[in-house]
Amino acid sequence: MTDESYQKYIEHVSEWVFAFSEHADLIPMLKMRMSAEEAEFLSKIPFLPHTSEELSKRLNIPKADFEEKAKLLAHRGLIFCIKGSSITRYALADSLFIYYRMPGWEGKDDEWNRKLAPLLNRYYTEAYGEEFIGHPTQGLRTIPINQTIDDPKTIMPYEDIIKVIDNFSVFTVAHCACRMRRKLDPAFGEDHCTHETENCLHFDTLAKYKIQNGIGREITKEECLEILKKAADAGLVHGVSNSMEKMDTICNCCSCCCLFFEKVKNVPGIVGHQKSNYIREIDEEKCIKCGLCVKKCPMEALEMVGEKKEEKKLIFTPELCLGCGVCVHKCPKDAIFLVRRDEEINYPKDQREIAAAFLSERGRDPVETFRKNM
Repeated sequence: MTDESYQKYIEHVSEWVFAFSEHADLIPMLKMRMSAEEAEFLSKIPFLPHTSEELSKRLNIPKADFEEKAKLLAHRGLIFCIKGSSITRYALADSLFIYYRMPGWEGKDDEWNRKLAPLLNRYYTEAYGEEFIGHPTQGLRTIPINQTIDDPKTIMPYEDIIKVIDNFSVFTVAHCACRMRRKLDPAFGEDHCTHETENCLHFDTLAKYKIQNGIGREITKEECLEILKKAADAGLVHGVSNSMEKMDTICNCCSCCCLFFEKVKNVPGIVGHQKSNYIREIDEEKCIKCGLCVKKCPMEALEMVGEKKEEKKLIFTPELCLGCGVCVHKCPKDAIFLVRRDEEINYPKDQREIAAAFLSERGRDPVETFRKNM
């Protein structure tokens, strides 16, 4: 087995949602995550779920051999092992998952992770991050912080973080992979970001996968709600899976580390998360011009101008507003609130629609891509 095996894997993965970008660090990164033999094996696994019987026939190996290999690879976040009530299915993890979600979720600070982190950061900055610029559909959708919306009657169930949580029965928490790769990279330093790392939340199918493979820690619904409250108090943005159904993730994102924010920072008119259907509004009479909202806004949509208090003026750039509610939650005078946007934002229905949108926006045919992975 040579680099040819890695090239096969790269080509296979790049036909799916997020393509690998060419870069000098890519093969060294792959070699840290898998052997050449494993790359060869993975290059034959489809992205849509299949049973071990189906995949052992596809790979022409005994079912027991396939299951043994798949179990080890699932533990390392390279394959999804989806256990149902009576059957287990397997699917290949995409490029974003294997590097920018796993292995950072484990929160390990060791020699291997410290070697990988600079490669991840350099690869993202110089190549892979281009995958997240200029596309209408984003990987995460902003969901407002609880009780920041002026008229709760306008909110849909998929926009209400409490109702979203009520839909789940299994909860896990893991470390924020974005903060971990920054924290472990000497180029940024451990004091680069002071936010809590263990607040990345996952639910139901993904949560079960993480529990089965020791990737995340199981928690209760009450613990989940407490983590969300602490994240809101810390000024973090709730980023949920960008769909109206079958959401499996709530990230609590900071603008300094989140990979969806990172590449678009300072790119005019582009935001890192899909915006919520709400936008910031203010009661000028209540505002004391303290500037706290300016400091806390993750997208720098607010600016305070003027030196003296009577001259100070708050400038708002609405096209940058995510509708996250961070400014509302932190306002000491309850002067800020969220109102419904004039123009409704339509989100993908489920994960299949998200994948189809990602593919079409990157010039690939969703129908043909799904067909190849059946």
